[in-house]
Amino acid sequence: MQNIAIQRAFELSADVREAVEKTLGRALQEDEEVSIMALSPHPAPSGETRRVLARRLEERLDKTADRTKDVPEEELEAAIDEALDNARSRPR
Repeated sequence: MQNIAIQRAFELSADVREAVEKTLGRALQEDEEVSIMALSPHPAPSGETRRVLARRLEERLDKTADRTKDVPEEELEAAIDEALDNARSRPR
């Protein structure tokens, strides 16, 4: 069973588009993409676990930023676009 759906605004049926626009409180642009995710609820970490996870995330972000600091922004954007296209083209 699928937990995420991504669709371009111009592909949405009229009733779905209306519901999304009502939820967002604004009109969608034709070139926008709409993502819907269904996630099971779980309690957020707290205390020391939360601090450890936050530190690990920050370290990961710093490492990624360091590895890409000399890469031109256009190359980063192209790599991200390629990864997204690849992920979207896989059967679910």
